[in-house]
Amino acid sequence: MMKTSQPDIIVTSQEGEYLIIVEVKLKDIGMGDRNAIEQLKRTMASIGCSVGLVVAGDRVILLRDSLEKYNGESIDVVGEAKLPDYLLPPADEQWKGNPAIEFESRVQRWLEKLKLTASMDNFPNDLRNLLGESIITLLQIGEVRAGGPRWSKVAK
Repeated sequence: MMKTSQPDIIVTSQEGEYLIIVEVKLKDIGMGDRNAIEQLKRTMASIGCSVGLVVAGDRVILLRDSLEKYNGESIDVVGEAKLPDYLLPPADEQWKGNPAIEFESRVQRWLEKLKLTASMDNFPNDLRNLLGESIITLLQIGEVRAGGPRWSKVAK
């Protein structure tokens, strides 16, 4: 059995239920490399989360579990959209100099900002359509936070 990883960013309800889990990759994973998607599917199935996002470079990929089958077999990619760099806020100062964690911090700050403003007016159409009201609602009712300690990713 393959070990599941810890998501980079999580959105949880007040009761601690996982609403959205997010896997962040600094570089676009490309059409041939689906490891991040498979990793996210395994994590979604293991923790019982039906919505997942992969943010890879300038792309957002949305996964959803229809819950029709057991053990994550009904988790599918719903769609993907471009994530323009201008939408991402600057990273926290403490992450400067570590590009991967800096990007993860920027994505988390974007989701936190989206939770507060819920405005997608300046979004490209494909991103607005991908996220839609359902994702915004989950962000609004949930708490956006890091999935674990970020320092552990760079500690050797």
